Amino acid sequence: MFISKKLCYKYALTTFLLFGLQGIMSLGGGLTTAFPDFPSPIPYTAGRSFHLNISIMWPLFGMMGIVYYFFCSEAGREIYSLKLIEANYWLFLATILIILGSLLLGFNQGIEYLEALPILKVGVAISISMLLYNLFRTYRASAMPKSRATLVSILAGSLTLVVFFIPNILGYSHPVAEEFIKFWVVHLWEEMSLELLGFGVLAAALVTLPGMQRAVLENVLYLDMSIMVITGIFATGHHYYWIGGPYYWIWVGGAFSAVQIVPTLLLLYSLVKTVKTKYFFRLGQRETIVMAMIACSMFYHIFGAGVLGFLMAIPSVNRYIHGTYITSAHSHLALFGVFGFLVLALSYYIFFAEIPLDQKSYQYSGMGILLINGGLLIMAISLLASGGMQAYFWHVSGFSVAQTRQVIFPWLVLRLAGGLTYTAGSSLLTYVIIKKAWSHFPLCFPPLQSLKALPGLGFEELHGRFRQLAVTAGRLEQALE
Repeated sequence: MFISKKLCYKYALTTFLLFGLQGIMSLGGGLTTAFPDFPSPIPYTAGRSFHLNISIMWPLFGMMGIVYYFFCSEAGREIYSLKLIEANYWLFLATILIILGSLLLGFNQGIEYLEALPILKVGVAISISMLLYNLFRTYRASAMPKSRATLVSILAGSLTLVVFFIPNILGYSHPVAEEFIKFWVVHLWEEMSLELLGFGVLAAALVTLPGMQRAVLENVLYLDMSIMVITGIFATGHHYYWIGGPYYWIWVGGAFSAVQIVPTLLLLYSLVKTVKTKYFFRLGQRETIVMAMIACSMFYHIFGAGVLGFLMAIPSVNRYIHGTYITSAHSHLALFGVFGFLVLALSYYIFFAEIPLDQKSYQYSGMGILLINGGLLIMAISLLASGGMQAYFWHVSGFSVAQTRQVIFPWLVLRLAGGLTYTAGSSLLTYVIIKKAWSHFPLCFPPLQSLKALPGLGFEELHGRFRQLAVTAGRLEQALE
């Protein structure tokens, strides 16, 4: 095993800790939304800023560790600088914690999703730049084909993370310019940069499945990358319309939003066509949990981000539902569809690479996933109903905001029940990770100096022998039948 992979265990652990913290804090937000007069030590505005920022940061932090873990396998060598992997972890973690702490204390720039102070944004920019530099130097030194789709996809995602974020460090005197640049992170990070990273690492994980052909997967991945870049850029158009751009942007955004579902469908189709179904019934406990979360990611990606996102972006619909709770339902489902569940799945895969998964932890993990899904669906249904009624009572019945809120109050209580269910699931899943990390702490935080490269096969040779083993097992099964 590459030393680089061992350094990624702490990334996976910290990802689950931040994920669990988000669940607890979001429960307070749901409570305040339903009962605004409920006493709380944290002001609603501060709590909302905390929730929005941590919802971006924990998937990004987890994706960073996942990228390091799979990139070295695909490159067939160690990551260029192991010290940079370590420094990247501590710098980014410190930056995230300071950002979250400062938001709770009221230090807020007032730019939604990007409320952090400029100096703290510099810390984020340095962190993602370190990731890009380390990956690029590894790519340059790799003996693997430079056209390998997984490597290209991950590098493209890392590069666009930096390109889209750095302009947001600067200040802009005109609010339209400020909002225009903001959506390069709020929208393009999610629907382009993190998708490029996510599809790259997912393809790197799926290529080891029996029956999966790298050539087929790489062709699909290159097609997906082209679609993601084009649609990601132009689907942002409906945001430009609402911040003061020309009217045609709402039509551009709506048209390209319709195509954003295609990359996921292509990847899912290639997986179903090449991998035998019976393989999925022979998975071990760790792989079962991982595949369950990947399946959840696909489901929410298709229906939450793709279908719902397209329906919302239709110009004749978008004009009436913009700013309603329907947008909130979409953002919750899209976050877990595009990268939330994928980050959890692969972080779980990494964390239990060497740590044994016992039966009780396996059962708790499965229960946690069910509760998370139940909570998300309850929240989505309640928010969609609330948003639909908001649009109707505002634009048709002529109700005021206060009158409409009285009508949707029961649905906000249901949304709170969904949040409680979600938090129970996220806390249970985080508990499993914390319990295992407590008894395997040296494995999660190994001193870099003490790590030794384990003797073993290279990735390509190991992959080839694995395929041979699968073929032999298939022949043996036929002989026994």
